[in-house]
Amino acid sequence: MKPALLLSALLLSSSAVATTVAQVKAKGVLVLGTDPTFNPFEFKGPDGQFQGFDIDIARAVARDLGVKLEIRAVGFGALMPQSVTSGRVDMAMSAITITAERAKVVSFSQPYYRSAQVFIVRGGNPGKFAWPADVKGKTIGVQANTTGQYVAGDVLKPKGAVLKVYDDFAAGLADVRAGRIAALIGDAPTVTDLQKRLPGQFAQAGAALAAEDYGIAFAKNSDLAAAANRTLTKMKANGEYQKLLNKWIVQK
Repeated sequence: MKPALLLSALLLSSSAVATTVAQVKAKGVLVLGTDPTFNPFEFKGPDGQFQGFDIDIARAVARDLGVKLEIRAVGFGALMPQSVTSGRVDMAMSAITITAERAKVVSFSQPYYRSAQVFIVRGGNPGKFAWPADVKGKTIGVQANTTGQYVAGDVLKPKGAVLKVYDDFAAGLADVRAGRIAALIGDAPTVTDLQKRLPGQFAQAGAALAAEDYGIAFAKNSDLAAAANRTLTKMKANGEYQKLLNKWIVQK
């Protein structure tokens, strides 16, 4: 489908399935879609339970609405925006960058985290990968439908980089570790988490590729976005947000 036709279809579907606060309260459940592969934002612990920074914020939104939180694992390629615009989920959180293009088809909460796209390489950087040094001929991994893919297409591909697209972020990390690709584009906090959990296996190389703000995604014009904003504002005012930052993000 051509991009213009796809955009039109998404706009029509989003207006038809917009979820409201009243509907969520009536069913007693807020359904969250997330790709649980992005430590420390969302992942599954040893017990198989969802956890992470985004998950705790989503629980706070559900708590303030007086409903239960139901979490559904959705690969990122299907998560944004299809899972939201189709009505499969009430909201999506998965370190989702707020962009003008995405905002055409979904409604975002206020930004809740400032991050950056960075290059993840093997520990010690044996390939001597660097940015913004010459990347001509280097194979760079990107996850499908992420801002990393879009920025890499605009910035790195014209400089001669070869992009390898992954549906699964973990598969990209495996190729980095095996030396099959020069680097993988990911979020800055992900590198910090990898270095804590897997010492010596991964590192960040070069300067950040792009800065970005994360937001919670909802059906277009849903009043759930305003409800989430109220929760975020309250969490920042009462210290709950900072406690979550200290728990999940701040390097110990």
